[in-house]
Amino acid sequence: MDGALTSRHLGLDLGGTFIKWVVIESTPQGTRTVATGKAATNANGGPGRVVDQLAELGRAAAAEVGTVATVGVGVPGLHDPATGRTRFLPNIPGDWAGVPVVDPVKAAVGVPTVLINDARAFALAELRLGAGRGARSLLGITLGTGVGGGVVIDGGLHFGHDGTAGEIGHQTILPDGPLCGCGNYGCLEALCRASAISAACGCASVEEAVARARAGDDRARAGLEQIGRYLGLGISNAVVLITPDVVVIGGGAAGAGDLLLDPIRVELRKRIHVTNVDQVRLVLTELGPWAGAIGAAIHGAGSVQNISV
Repeated sequence: MDGALTSRHLGLDLGGTFIKWVVIESTPQGTRTVATGKAATNANGGPGRVVDQLAELGRAAAAEVGTVATVGVGVPGLHDPATGRTRFLPNIPGDWAGVPVVDPVKAAVGVPTVLINDARAFALAELRLGAGRGARSLLGITLGTGVGGGVVIDGGLHFGHDGTAGEIGHQTILPDGPLCGCGNYGCLEALCRASAISAACGCASVEEAVARARAGDDRARAGLEQIGRYLGLGISNAVVLITPDVVVIGGGAAGAGDLLLDPIRVELRKRIHVTNVDQVRLVLTELGPWAGAIGAAIHGAGSVQNISV
């Protein structure tokens, strides 16, 4: 491996259930994934134990592939890019305000380390290596414990002044709707997070809901149609603001395919009249559950001068 032309970068994706890691290799011919892994998140151990776990996994992953040049860590919430500390992780137990993440991981792995929101990482990965390749503008949406988002404008990920740009899950859809983890009422996340999908479909999990809907279960199909309508409302709002070339949806519910996408498409056509909705591609993730970790690795690579993926 020619070190002058080839570099490897580690991405860690912190989730409430699993921590996933990916090592990507960048060469003059392109970028590829060279190693992946995951471990159950010790979420009940408190923020300190979770950060220790991130550091331990990062050290082990880097050792497995020999060396990495950078580390990117995707976190499911808000963080301070300047300090490398988390601000608010609504779906992982504990008080995450001001918890240092970058310094412990950097100390463990020994290379430059940065944070990125996990949904922004998803959008970046799909732009560079997935369903959004070639797009100049993109909206990425992740459906999981929460509803995350990332926005690409003019070929680059848009972070806003504090890294929070793209929080599509925290727009108000129903003014008097259910309480969201962010403190607002009627957010898209409160209506379309995993627990809401399960409840709407009368199932114990999103995976069960998708399986039953695919098997023809009427309640599961009706539930996904309702979720698709809410998503269609939220996506319509975003489309009229940024007119993206492509909207990429990932997460467990994406496994429903057209059972979820069709009601979204109906809502887009119903709501959007100021731009040509036919020019907006609505697609599912190509990178699947590894997109967040891949995007974190890409972000880490891009944070170091003269390294790009």
